[in-house]
Amino acid sequence: MPVWQSLLYNHIIPSIFDAAVMLLLVLIVFTIFRVKNPATRFVFLFLPMLKSFLILLDNPSQVQLLQSEKALQKVLRFPDPLNLITSPLNEVAEFSYSSDAVVLVLLVTGVSVLAVIAARWLQLFLFFNNFSREESLSRSEYPQVYDILDRLVPALGVSYPRVVISNLYQFVPFSVGYRVPIVVISKEFLAEFPDEQLEIMLAHELAHMRRKDYLTSWLTLMLRDLMFINPIIHYIYNKLEDEKEKACDRLALNVTSAAPKTAANMLLDVALFYSKQPVLQHQTYPMLAKGLLLRQSKLEHRINSVKQSQRMKKSSYLRTLLRTTLFVLLVYVQIGVIVNIGGHNIFLR
Repeated sequence: MPVWQSLLYNHIIPSIFDAAVMLLLVLIVFTIFRVKNPATRFVFLFLPMLKSFLILLDNPSQVQLLQSEKALQKVLRFPDPLNLITSPLNEVAEFSYSSDAVVLVLLVTGVSVLAVIAARWLQLFLFFNNFSREESLSRSEYPQVYDILDRLVPALGVSYPRVVISNLYQFVPFSVGYRVPIVVISKEFLAEFPDEQLEIMLAHELAHMRRKDYLTSWLTLMLRDLMFINPIIHYIYNKLEDEKEKACDRLALNVTSAAPKTAANMLLDVALFYSKQPVLQHQTYPMLAKGLLLRQSKLEHRINSVKQSQRMKKSSYLRTLLRTTLFVLLVYVQIGVIVNIGGHNIFLR
């Protein structure tokens, strides 16, 4: 099979199809079972992104050997997880090329795309890494910040973060780093907000650390960039970011015992503060500061989530086990159809 047909029929189309169907399935589950917990919603919204990537890598040639005159065949498949890498490599070896020029164009295009993606990741990594060299916030000058952290860190069970000053970015605090967590904040921001609101913001950043969001953010970002051709993945990525922030809002409320109204007012005040800051051009902004409160729709959803947080119940161990089992099964099992179009089989699953 020519390389472009193999990539299109065996990988790109099935990957887009899976992302759309799995997203629809997840949204239906949310509606039927009234899933409101943002942490649970985050896990299941990650499902279509992960499975779409696995299908993008998967080689369904074994399934396509089932020849039939039917235009539509139902298939239930249990792929071999140990064959995830070797199977695509075997498929590459079977590609047919019409000329050496085609090989050269494909090679140059693939390398160029990967180079652009890698450069983007490197730029973002260097942006975050630069904060490790920033000046630390003085405990003697801002004792209220460290007093708040002294209370919140043990309550959330996270490592004590290093607080650094950002003289360039004067907007909402954000956290970076995994082994050595860092909270970035500006003096202008500290002067603008009272301690009650500052405590909720710092609790929100510590919640990111507890949830290991620095790692999951990198993972979802990489999956989105590698599947840049899939529009469904971009939508899922934005939904994951929203649910992640809502989950941290909920943790912050639980650990601070703040009233939902106080947290909602804090979100509005931060949005107003951020809207007054000049936008610096040609800079790579952290995801939190760039899109957290910029859109009115996102702000409204977060405020509504904060108001509903008191009505959320903690999941039982049995529910957690059932959800985990369902997640694993949905990732592993492939249920789909083989569609014959123009003599070519496309395994949509």
